[in-house]
Amino acid sequence: MGKKRNKKAIIITAIVMVLGVLLVLTGLFGGRIFAGSSKDFDYKNIKPEGLGKTVKTDVLVYYDGLDLENKDLQFFGEDMDDEDFVFLVFDFSKLSAKDKKIYYARFYQHITIEGRLRAVDDAEYQEVCESLYRRYDYIYENKEDPGIPIDQFHEMLTYNILPYCIEVTSVKAFNWTPFAVAGAALFLIAFIVEICFIFKLKKRIVLPIVFGLMIIVPAILLFNHIRAMLSVKKVADGFYTMKNLECTDTQGMMDSGAGTVNEFLDWMLDKHLYGMPNFIFNEDDYSIGCASFAATTSDGDHIFGRNFDYPETDMVLVHSHPKDAYESIGCADLAVFSVGQTSTLDPDSPLGRFVMVLTPYLIVDGMNEKGVGAGILELNIDEAHQDQGKPDLLIFCAVRAILDNCASVDEALALLESYDIQSDLGYNYHLFITDRSGRYVVVEWLGGEMVVTEYPACTNSVIAPGDYFDMGDPDNRIDTICTGLGTERVVAESEAMMILDSVSIRITEWSCVYNLDDFTVSICLDTDYEHVYTFRVEDLR
Repeated sequence: MGKKRNKKAIIITAIVMVLGVLLVLTGLFGGRIFAGSSKDFDYKNIKPEGLGKTVKTDVLVYYDGLDLENKDLQFFGEDMDDEDFVFLVFDFSKLSAKDKKIYYARFYQHITIEGRLRAVDDAEYQEVCESLYRRYDYIYENKEDPGIPIDQFHEMLTYNILPYCIEVTSVKAFNWTPFAVAGAALFLIAFIVEICFIFKLKKRIVLPIVFGLMIIVPAILLFNHIRAMLSVKKVADGFYTMKNLECTDTQGMMDSGAGTVNEFLDWMLDKHLYGMPNFIFNEDDYSIGCASFAATTSDGDHIFGRNFDYPETDMVLVHSHPKDAYESIGCADLAVFSVGQTSTLDPDSPLGRFVMVLTPYLIVDGMNEKGVGAGILELNIDEAHQDQGKPDLLIFCAVRAILDNCASVDEALALLESYDIQSDLGYNYHLFITDRSGRYVVVEWLGGEMVVTEYPACTNSVIAPGDYFDMGDPDNRIDTICTGLGTERVVAESEAMMILDSVSIRITEWSCVYNLDDFTVSICLDTDYEHVYTFRVEDLR
């Protein structure tokens, strides 16, 4: 009788293990497997009697980046090589800000949208077409890769745009990740119980020992990681502060020789997560806009202003003071690590906080105790790949390296000069660096050379005079900044924030004004310049 019960228990626990595996697979692939379960909209057969009615359908988010407020084109169909594919205008004017964030954060993911179907009038159709041609001109002039031959891209611009629009009123996106976590836990528990049954071990002895080790061993191996997790504080939706207690080996990062994102990830995950495979970094798009400038207040304090423009992200303000490095504070972009309110990992969940701890190496703007401020901004030109026989340094890691090691602009330039700077992900980038002496520079890598230009502001076009000047994404923002600063560049911190307001755009995620003399930072989120969060370094220690 005992053997039968044992066999039955083995079978049951085996079934539970299989269930755990199925839950893991559901968490990993559920979005793809169950996509299409909510469709009452036939885009191939729109009839006049359907206009004005509410439609609800699953879509694979693919938006075409129209430069029109509250409008975009959504792709419908299996594939763009399929003759049945079409584009339909989406109107977001009635969509809440939260749902709009969900939509733009779910690129190439399945979501369910609901809205009213209507016809597009001639003026609106023409407006959409003109926006697409402007995009074509931009791609052609900047020699971007649209993913298909440029002549074919030109032919397709308006070929399959239906004269209809969905006024989107709601967006729903299901998060499948918890299924994977629950499945892994269920499998592990069932596996341990199965071992006990097979080898006739006493569960009341084995289970406490195993589960105790499961707590004690990670607590020892990840001690500083856990401390950093516990230091995370939520300031507002999408805004956190954290102490950097884990990612403190900046010199190791600089000595790793990582010249690509994948090489950097390999080093970081080997260093901090024992070689765990990458499951977090979002390489689909790291296209960042932004604007930066340096100024002086009437009291003589030196300030560094910065806008961070990105389709949708949450952020963490990181305080860092590793041994043998300068104390610093700076902002990190959580979407790069797939963490955020509308990303794969919820920043308020344990897994989200676990991943958040890895962000300090990729600070995008910040300052240190010596009064050095630095920020990285995109240049939409060919990637930087220096080859002068020096160690490689990924440009995304440069701000962290400067804040930890440099007490002046000159020291920052010397540090950068000692490396072959590499960019990745299809873009070049430049750095804006300033210090409390009033010095400021824009550092760019053009034609394999490091070029330094003394200029008090930059956006997303080349500053250096010469053949590359104004290449990238030129616009009038830099003129607006310089006009706001005036010839003397003397402004109050509140006026500096208003200058950032004047050059903010729809996707400005945060605006910062760093005071390089009193070691404080003021931050506004999502172009809400009525609410300013100010932090002294003492608040973050």
